[in-house]
Amino acid sequence: MTFFTYASKMLNLKANAAMFYGPDNLVVEEREFSQDNNESVVKVNACAVCGYDARVYRNGHKKVKTPLILGHEICAEVLQDINTSDGVLRSGTRIAVSPIIPCLGCKFCNKHQYNLCNNLREIGSTVDGGFAGYLKIPKEIIKIGGLVQVPDNLKNEEVALLEPLACCLNGFSQLGEIEPESSILIIGDGAIGLTHLQLAKRLHHAKTAVVGKIESRIQKAKSMGADEAFIFGNQTVDDVLSFTDGYGSDIIIVATSNPDALNLATMVAGKNSKINLFSGFSNGHGFSPDPNWLHYNQVSIMGSFSSTPKMLQKAATLASDGMIDLSKIATHRYSLGEIKQAVLATEEFHGLRAVIDKF
Repeated sequence: MTFFTYASKMLNLKANAAMFYGPDNLVVEEREFSQDNNESVVKVNACAVCGYDARVYRNGHKKVKTPLILGHEICAEVLQDINTSDGVLRSGTRIAVSPIIPCLGCKFCNKHQYNLCNNLREIGSTVDGGFAGYLKIPKEIIKIGGLVQVPDNLKNEEVALLEPLACCLNGFSQLGEIEPESSILIIGDGAIGLTHLQLAKRLHHAKTAVVGKIESRIQKAKSMGADEAFIFGNQTVDDVLSFTDGYGSDIIIVATSNPDALNLATMVAGKNSKINLFSGFSNGHGFSPDPNWLHYNQVSIMGSFSSTPKMLQKAATLASDGMIDLSKIATHRYSLGEIKQAVLATEEFHGLRAVIDKF
């Protein structure tokens, strides 16, 4: 069965792209974007700067083979009709793009757990991403429903943030049923942390606190519904224990790559609690929880990575219905020529999410 086809006219386009050649080497230059029978070319309307992009820019990454175009939080526009298993995406349709490219042959792909594919490739990490005027979409993404049509009431920068919202939904899906009286602690006051905050309050109605390091973000967390928000410091453990009446948190979401968050999580975890490691960490984090502590307190530690197209579809619905407000997360907008400034803003914790929306 054929799940998708492309228009017969092969596109051959030129546009500027931010080419990553290695640490601290990012050059905006003109590139060609031509399609073949295994891909389609779409126009990029917006691409957000993830913390991962900033870390790769500074340090490189074992997954990234240069030269490469980074960027995986993408709002795009269809240039030529694309037939999918769910119908036709017409020219001019705005879409959110799932960045995962599964092999479609391993046991995880057979269970539609595409983010766990044994041979996974990713837009903006192993193939060219969204910091460019155009983007090539591999056939595998189309086949799994990874191009999600988005409602008109979402702005381009909000559409770009549907991908991280979908990742947060995946994180919550690993936690199982969350009882209304549960206490949730989110460690991390950035875009991901405050997206988790909205899910905790608006979908699960949980008593939720945020721990972070930036005063402006702590205040924003309070304005977005956090029951408490604490600056990380010597008093943090006491603050969290007081917030949870001495029991410790039922659920802890580590939404930062700062290794200090790992030890904090174990110090404030209650009995029968769950700790979700949402963020990735560099080597040398020194995290080694006591197995007896895990055993006798019945604590579970889990990870979550990326998301699936179904979660991206759910993210689009939640944002369109107003359950999750992504306009509060996209705080800075830049042109492609200003991408280094956007990366610097991300590194220096300006606002929450920087978005490239002029190419």
